[in-house]
Amino acid sequence: MQLTSTMFLPLLVSVEDPRLGTEHLLDDFSPELAVAYSYGPPYGDRFVVWADLERLELGRRVLRRVALDNLYRLLPRLRIEGQPPTPMLSFGGLESSVLLADEVWADLSQSVPGELVVGVPARDVVIFTGSESRPGLAKVRRAVDRIFFAGDQHLLGRDLLVWRNGWSTYLPAESDSAASEPGPWGPPDAPPDRREPPAPNPERSVDPEAGRTEGSEPYRVPRQRSGDPGPTDWPERSPARRSLRRRRRPSGPAR
Repeated sequence: MQLTSTMFLPLLVSVEDPRLGTEHLLDDFSPELAVAYSYGPPYGDRFVVWADLERLELGRRVLRRVALDNLYRLLPRLRIEGQPPTPMLSFGGLESSVLLADEVWADLSQSVPGELVVGVPARDVVIFTGSESRPGLAKVRRAVDRIFFAGDQHLLGRDLLVWRNGWSTYLPAESDSAASEPGPWGPPDAPPDRREPPAPNPERSVDPEAGRTEGSEPYRVPRQRSGDPGPTDWPERSPARRSLRRRRRPSGPAR
């Protein structure tokens, strides 16, 4: 099989996904999520297994770099939908993959009150807010619960994540009751917005190159710093490793 630069994309997957086992190449991301690598387009139907690396004579780090380079190549198609306090991403059905593009979140974190908090309940749903927006946090949690109740076929995780120059699990604390800034993110005494984001569309195309969503706002992708190829490595050892023990690589020589 000949390797091309358009074959792979990194996808977030649930560590409990029954379709993925020890034969699949997975990297840690959070206690609930892992990074898998998908052939495509379309993406999400077939994931890279360890035997593929042997057949392609491809190292793990090279695969990561190729997949992430492809993701960055597609980022100009990223759109922002909705208004504060809970905008959403639009990226052709692979919205959750955008969590792997650090520059996007470093940029968006400057536009929210407090720390940037995201819900990523499904492959095609990413909704974000600020930790100091009580209406925003409430709406993000309701959106996550609603999608899990609906039973989307590509569910990811219930935990909210917070951006702190990298992702970690958001633990509710005093910030949940902190005073929100007035304006579109909601005054401190504003009741939560009862409007809910649309449920994931099971027929939505899982291909960022399929086109843009009408009525959404284009996102201007920040340039990477000169000489910085961008992040290519996710942690190989983290608290999530305990959840991924059953998914370790089968015994054999490491590449």
